[in-house]
Formats: sequence, C-alpha cells, structure tokens
Amino acid sequence: MEVCVIAKCTYKSETIMFSVSSESSMVDILKTLCLRFRGLQLGCFTLRYSVPSYPSCFLETDSDLDLMRTFLLISNEKTVDILVKDLCGISEYSGDFCVNKELIACEKGESSCSSTVEDRNEFLGRSKRASAKPLLSNEWETYIHHVGQKFDGGAEEFRLKLCKYALEVGFNFLYAGNDKKRVVAVCSNKKLEGCSWRVYASRCEATGSFVIRTLNNVHTCAGRIRESKSKMMRSRVVSSLIVDRIRAKPELKPVEIIHEFKDYYGIDISYYHAWFGKELAKLDVHGDESKSFNELVWYTDAVKETNTEQVQGQLLCASGKNGNQGFYPLAFGVVDSETEENWTWFLQHLASILLPMGRVVTFFSDRNQGLLNAMGFVFPGWPHSYCYYHLKQNLISKYPKSGYGKLLQDRVINLFSRCAYAVTEEEFKVAMEELVIVGSSKVKAFISDLSRDHYANAFFKGMRYGEMANSLAESFNNWVGVFRDLPVLPLIEGIRQKLMVLNSQRRFEAEKWTTVLCPEMETRLCENTEAGRTWAVRRSNSTVFEVFADYSVMVDLEQRTCSCRLWQIDGFPCTHAVAAILAKRDSVYDYVECYYKTDFFRKAYESPIFPIPDIGKGLGSNGSAAVVVLPPITKRPAGRPPTKRIKVFGEFKRPLKCSRCSVAGHNRKTCKAVI
Repeated sequence: MEVCVIAKCTYKSETIMFSVSSESSMVDILKTLCLRFRGLQLGCFTLRYSVPSYPSCFLETDSDLDLMRTFLLISNEKTVDILVKDLCGISEYSGDFCVNKELIACEKGESSCSSTVEDRNEFLGRSKRASAKPLLSNEWETYIHHVGQKFDGGAEEFRLKLCKYALEVGFNFLYAGNDKKRVVAVCSNKKLEGCSWRVYASRCEATGSFVIRTLNNVHTCAGRIRESKSKMMRSRVVSSLIVDRIRAKPELKPVEIIHEFKDYYGIDISYYHAWFGKELAKLDVHGDESKSFNELVWYTDAVKETNTEQVQGQLLCASGKNGNQGFYPLAFGVVDSETEENWTWFLQHLASILLPMGRVVTFFSDRNQGLLNAMGFVFPGWPHSYCYYHLKQNLISKYPKSGYGKLLQDRVINLFSRCAYAVTEEEFKVAMEELVIVGSSKVKAFISDLSRDHYANAFFKGMRYGEMANSLAESFNNWVGVFRDLPVLPLIEGIRQKLMVLNSQRRFEAEKWTTVLCPEMETRLCENTEAGRTWAVRRSNSTVFEVFADYSVMVDLEQRTCSCRLWQIDGFPCTHAVAAILAKRDSVYDYVECYYKTDFFRKAYESPIFPIPDIGKGLGSNGSAAVVVLPPITKRPAGRPPTKRIKVFGEFKRPLKCSRCSVAGHNRKTCKAVI
C-alpha cells in the first residue's frame, strides 16, 4: 500500500493541503501551487519545508523531495508544513511578481525549450540567487510554523520570534494572555473582522523551554502585506538585532541604526525605537548600574591580584606628559558629582603617587572652585596654573562675534596672549597697560580677581615646561569618550584595556629608538643647535657666558638659567644655552633633564598592565561576599541623558578650517576649491 504525505502549504495568509505520493515530482507540486494560489507564478517563488528540529529545509529539486519523503517516513510523520515564499518582485511590498518566461515556456511544452526537469530545477536556483538583494529578515517567516515547536530561550525568545514573524508575514497581533508561564496571541483584526489566527504557547516545567501548544496559522481577515513600518517593530526587537553591534561598537548612533535597519531589513524604525533599543542592548551587554557597581568588589580584588605593582588608585582624571610629549594617564576615579569633597578624595589618592617622588609638580586646570580648594588642602604651596585656553574663551565671550566687536575681540585676545606668554616682568607690564586701554571696563573686571602668578609666564612660581593649557586632560577625555555612557565596570575595564594596549605599543616603539633623547626632544635639540651656529659666544667664568644673538643674553650653566628665561620656563636648553654649552665643549645631553631621555621613557613603560580574566568572576570571590557596592544616590533628570562632556563657560569647539584653501567650514579631504 502506497504511503502518502499530507502537505500543508502556506502562502501569505492562505493555506492549502494536498497529498504527496511517491510518484509526485517537483513539477507536479509547482503546478498545483500556481493553480491554487492566486497571483503565484512559476520562477517567482521558492519552497521550504519544516519538520521537528529542522524548521527551514530547502525544497527545490526532485532530490530534495525524495529526501523529505524519506525523512518523514523514518520519523513516522504523516504531515509536513511547506512555506511558499516570494523570490523576486517588481515592488518590494506591492505583491506584484515577475514572470519567468523561460520556465513557463517549458511547462507549456513549447519547442523553443528543450530543458529537462533537472535543468528547470537548476534554473530555479539561479533565479533565487539572481534576485534582488536578500534581506536579513527573510528567515523570520519560518519562526512560527507548527505545534510542538520549542523555544529554549523561554517566553522572551518566543515573544521576539513572534514579533519578527508578524513583521515578515505582514500582520499585527495582540496579547490575550502574557506572563512568564504562558503567552496567548490573536490577530489584531479578531474583533473587527473575526480573524481566527491564534497561537498559544506555555512553559514546559521539565525543560524550562516554551512550547507551542495550539496554532491556527490561517488568517481569515484581509490579505497580508509586508509593510516597511509596523507596530510590531518594538524597542526590544531592535535591541535583539543590534546587541552584537553594540558589543563591538558601543558608540553606534541611533541614526546609524535607522539606516542599517533600512538597508539590511527593509524596515523603517523611529528615532525613539533606535535610541531605546540601543539602551536595552547596552543593558543586555553590560548589565545595569547596580550590578556594575556591585561587581567593583570582584574587579578591585582582580586588579590587586593581576596588577600588584602598577595600580595606584581607582571619572576624574589626572594626566601628565611623558618624555616624548605624549600624554601619560596617572590616575582616574569615578565619583557621583564634581564636588570639593570628591576632588579632595581623588587628590589624596593622587598624592600617594606624587609625594613619595620628592619633587614638586605643576598642576593645570580650569578655575573650578571645588578643585582649587581641594588642591590647596592636599598640595599646599604647589604651583597651580590656570588653563590659558579656558581663560581666553571666557574673555572672548564678553565681546560680540561680528562687526566691530569681532575686531575688538581679536585685538583684546592678542594682547592677553602677549601678557600670558611674556617672559619678563617688563614685557608683561607693557602688554597689560595696552590691554586695559583697549579692553576698558570689561578687561578690568575680568582681571580684577585673576592672580597673574597663575597664568603669566613672567610671574609663575613653578616649572611649566612650556605648557599653557590643560590639553592633556582634554586628550584623555577624547581618548576614553567611547566608554563615557557605559556602566561603571565596563567603563573602568575599557580604560584599563586601552591603557594596557597603549603602554605595550609605546614600550615596543621605545625599544627601536637609538637616540639619547626621545625623538620629539631630539628633534627640538637639533633645531636649537642649528639656530645658534652663527652666534658669537664670550666666556665670563667657568660657567657663565654671554651670547650675542639679535641681542646679548647671559647664560649660567651651573644654575641652568638664561636671561631670556626660556630655559627656566620650558625646562629645556634654549638656543642661547645650547650655544654656550657647545662653546664650553660640554655634552649638551648633560644639561637636559632625565625625563626627556630614552632610558627614562623606557622605565616609565617597562612594567606592563596585565589582563584581568573574568572567567571566574563572581561575587564573593577572594573573601568579599559581605561587601556590596551600591551606585550613588542621584535623581535622574527628565528627558534623554546627555552623552557628551559638559563644557565649561565660554568653551566652544574650534571651527573646522581647510589646510588646502584656508577657508572655514570644510577640511582638506572634501575641499573642492580650484587652486
């Protein structure tokens, strides 16, 4: 007795059933489908069948059909679900389909076609591959297909796949029941049109997975059309699709997500769904703030175990400069807000690094009052310089940005720069008198509470090494900006990983250096040497020289001073000093501080930052089970939280200027000017 299989074929919202015997061929099945389904034409669709454990199997050739029958016979299955899917279309969503004239000619038996069944099956495969760009959502149509289908991810996986299935098929549904143990969904047209589509799934207590218990996968409402916008595209669906992208690229912007969904899925999503979906994906990847803060217990123990010698403290940041003029992060910490109490806590930890060195260090910062008070408490008497850049921006903000106000602004800033960079008290006095006259009352009010020993070279009491601004801190902020909106643990771990890679790169680079000084400083020394080759040098005693350049200056090699004061300000031999050293026939390198030398640079990076494997991560490791770290108690403001650093008063982004045509508003790469 011949065994027949009942095939349940679904196309859009319609389902038909017919028997498939051992004599049936792919041509017979294709003819039946085209005859029964309105609008379906040969060459414009593909078939996939689903059986338990195998939800999407290709059905294209007679060999595929034989394999399907054999599998069903072995599995003792009497029915099979076959999904009919459009292959190519004139319009992506219109439902108008192209016609494969060659295949139709073959089926009509026209003499122009002599291809065999195998040729036609091969052509079907070529047609599929030659169709329009496939969308990543093509698989979604197979997500819900038969009773008994299991979802190991529980209710959450079932809901997500149900939403994606509805998106691809082209209908909306409502939950008639929805909790951790059961989910019941009906077509949204049930009340209006009496649609009978319904699915019910519940949890299997033995395995914890979700199983479809009943499924009526036939719609009796109006025809379904896959639309580019759908209510089923919710933030949680967006999150599930971009979680891997967020893990690889945390700074992915909502606008980029919107474009990617259109390109890859053919779906339009709102900015809100893109943004909130990103937030949910970040939560899935990194966990919430409470969990992240609590894991600091494990992280602190892990840091102590893996980086015993290097770690000095635990985002406020302090950065210095290495001998090659690159930034060198000293410490960073996470606090709830920028207060005097928090600054004091941070600086006290920083002091544990700096004070044992026995050397006074100069601080650069803006005029944050909490920071100034804390600095005076922790580092009394240490020199502190105001950031010249921030002072300049505050002064600029007092003048109009156009017309005569702009001309006056430029002149005032030029005079203020002369005051700040003046190397002698006489130069400062002349520039300041002119500044007060030009700037009048606005400048007087600005400098009234501004101590000149905090910003002017001529009066500064410490060593500034030529630095005038806290650009190092800004460099660090930009360097770690990609982690700024992450929870505390991935933020700290992300910075640690970047520091580990940076230190390793600099350590290997320094191994290749052959100069006494770091490359940047070696270049500067060569330039200073060349500049003074034609100058006359006269000796006064064993260490004092007079150098005749455009004007005469006195150089004292023992005190390491020059009357031009650049040696004292920059902490590096000026052109006059180099000329005097060469005249004495001493080695110039003996007069350069050790911090600029290659050997010292290598020592700064010789101790690596070690990885912190998290394979054994868990609360309670290393005896810390009783310690719980909670996030700071803060009130979240209304609206979307900011992701960029808040700039200080008067600070603005430097306007973009083309290095090719010197016109503002574009860069060299996009320049179209004819030169």
